[in-house]
Amino acid sequence: MLEHALATQAALIFDHYLAEVHALGREFAVSTRIKAAPPAILALAERSGDDSPFRTDEPYRRAFAGIYARLAASAEALAGTRAMPSPIATRPPYLAPAEFAAELDTVIAALAAQGAAQLAAGRLQSLRRKVDVFGFHLASIDLRQSSGEHEKTLAELFARAGVEADYTGLDETARVALLARELTGPRPLRSPHLAYSAHVDKELAILAATATGLRRYGAQAVPHHVISHCQSVSDLLEVALLLREAGLLRPGPGAGTQVMDLDIIPLFESITDLVAAPAIIDAALALPAYRALIDARGGAQEVMLGYSDSNKDGGNLASSWSLHKASSALVEVCARHGVRLRLFHGRGGTVGRGGGPSYEAILAQPPHSVDGALRLTEQ
Repeated sequence: MLEHALATQAALIFDHYLAEVHALGREFAVSTRIKAAPPAILALAERSGDDSPFRTDEPYRRAFAGIYARLAASAEALAGTRAMPSPIATRPPYLAPAEFAAELDTVIAALAAQGAAQLAAGRLQSLRRKVDVFGFHLASIDLRQSSGEHEKTLAELFARAGVEADYTGLDETARVALLARELTGPRPLRSPHLAYSAHVDKELAILAATATGLRRYGAQAVPHHVISHCQSVSDLLEVALLLREAGLLRPGPGAGTQVMDLDIIPLFESITDLVAAPAIIDAALALPAYRALIDARGGAQEVMLGYSDSNKDGGNLASSWSLHKASSALVEVCARHGVRLRLFHGRGGTVGRGGGPSYEAILAQPPHSVDGALRLTEQ
């Protein structure tokens, strides 16, 4: 399902990009017989593969023909879709959205250099902005799984690898010690020579599909992993260890550094969980193994707060007060550790659907809890 969702979204955005570039190619009949074009656009036109004798004096139109051809190759390679109309030349696909953006920047800069910047102010500038926002993935997809499922998966992996026969029987201190120790080494837990349960195969297949999706569509295709029912530090470390199994957590270029492709986001849902949230994050950030993961993601910790479940758990007043207190305490904890906090407000259920406008909810947040960014669900 994840592969299908990613490919479907990519097909939609490629269709849009192709239509826009095709339209731009028809609009930009700017001739060098009127004014000489900058060398950069001439070079882009020469690489386009458009050698029609009727367009030799129209470098912008030829440049867009080449951009269209590369987009068409990218759409076929990444989303399995064919461009209509077909490109007039065969060109290599873009390796990343940044390459597409760079060629659009070349066109925009060339127009400005020859005094025609206003020509880029409409469709072209809009397309350039869309590439920054949507890339080749269109919309980011969050992974979300219950902490109990992570525990079940790792318990089997530990047992089959001969690391720990009864992981579920360990107390929290022993679990954290084991997970932190495993995270310091590169050894995978899964063996290609052993058979595993359908549950383990399914969970690891999702992470493998995530790794493939990131390679194909870019880092923003699947940037977050949300942990439902997060109730301990070990719940956070378990996800990190599973990410490592799929190559989504790996050693970095520097000594002691790591590269992690997804944010690990705990979701605190019930009243009890909201009360415990600051202490859990405090303990996690004090743990070197976990702090290294936060540093690998730019020093930011995202925390998701559950509105619907806390409301069902304790009622509207208790939920609102617990959310307020948890937010304020999390701000203090992260500030003490020198970590930037980003809150993700899970405004589900009737609280979010029938509540007040989102901007009023944002204005009602505790001081310093909106540190330049937040996320929220709209249903």
